Amino acid sequence: MTDISVNYMGLKLCSPVMAASSGLTAQLDRVAEFEKAGVGAIVVKSLFEEQIVNEAEFLQSQSHDYPESADYLHHYLRQNSIDRYLELVTAVKRKVSVPVIASINCYSAGEWTQFAKEIEGAGADGLELNIYSLPLNIYKKSDEIEREYLNVVEKVSRQIKIPVAVKIASTFTNLPGFVNGLKAHGAKGVVMFNRFYSPDIDIKRVRVFPADAFSSPEESLRELRWMGIVSALVPGIDLSASTGVHNGTIALKQILAGASTVQMCTALYKKGADSIAQAVADINLFMDTQGFSSVEEFRGKLNYSNIENPGKFERVQFMKTFGNKV
Repeated sequence: MTDISVNYMGLKLCSPVMAASSGLTAQLDRVAEFEKAGVGAIVVKSLFEEQIVNEAEFLQSQSHDYPESADYLHHYLRQNSIDRYLELVTAVKRKVSVPVIASINCYSAGEWTQFAKEIEGAGADGLELNIYSLPLNIYKKSDEIEREYLNVVEKVSRQIKIPVAVKIASTFTNLPGFVNGLKAHGAKGVVMFNRFYSPDIDIKRVRVFPADAFSSPEESLRELRWMGIVSALVPGIDLSASTGVHNGTIALKQILAGASTVQMCTALYKKGADSIAQAVADINLFMDTQGFSSVEEFRGKLNYSNIENPGKFERVQFMKTFGNKV
């Protein structure tokens, strides 16, 4: 009999399919459906540092004549937002029996390092840090940006006992080296990759507008390359695939490349809990067909270290790959 349970950051998951942080994981009826469908863990909708800061700055801008009032409102707004998020984490934890991972979307090392302790107290089994700010300072060096990430991870990891994962972008100069640095500073997991909202241009109205927020299955291929490389070069840290995971086939590819878990988001919006149930069924069918009794038997089987020609994972020029066919 196949066993699709996995270990992710020391947490025992009944399956490698996770519900990614989204508006859906803030709804108790939905998380219950995801658990029934076979989800391994729930990543609760993120609390955004940017939202709290912007709201606080707006209040301050409206209170020039009463600075004391602005300070009070700033503190109230911050604490109220945090308290409501803690209540959400606690409610989700009570609703499901699978591990519940809280999420903070932040861009600084400020108050959030203290807030992590409160998340732990609310009952979260783990914490996912989604750290990113768009680099716009042309004088800021890349190693300074990486150092800011590492400082946040180190400060948070020192304060709490629950495991910390870091959700990262794919744009680091030396991605395996950066993941290794996160591991050295206390991260137990890395989520690959953060998918940002992108701008688009409407040429009829001559304006900029948000592009489609949903991912496509094809986007998983970029992630697949780095999953295969990083899982081979940086042992001892769990990797979770989070872009373009629309079905069980893509989930299996990521696991074969070295992922411990996969996270579904767009698929949940489009097909609901059925996408989880189908992915779980596909994983079971694959294992039965191939004769694997556990996920660990095939995880990373096709990563950079285990395939005959590792150059297939390396960056190659178009002509090197397809030149002989042109």
